[in-house]
Amino acid sequence: MCSLKTMIKIALGIGLLLIIGYLALPQYHATFASLAPLLLVLACPLVMYFGMRGMHEEKRKMPSPGDDH
Repeated sequence: MCSLKTMIKIALGIGLLLIIGYLALPQYHATFASLAPLLLVLACPLVMYFGMRGMHEEKRKMPSPGDDH
């Protein structure tokens, strides 16, 4: 599920990647500065997408109540 703790972790991870990229690639400072707000806003939808994907995989692994296999 999309919890606040998970969203904060994803946002911090994206922020850390942006800071590393900003410092490591000075020729792209303007690009990183313009992408930062967009990527941080997309943190919640990305967490929801991957979280829902993980939930569907768990349901496939669980046997149905009527299965005797």
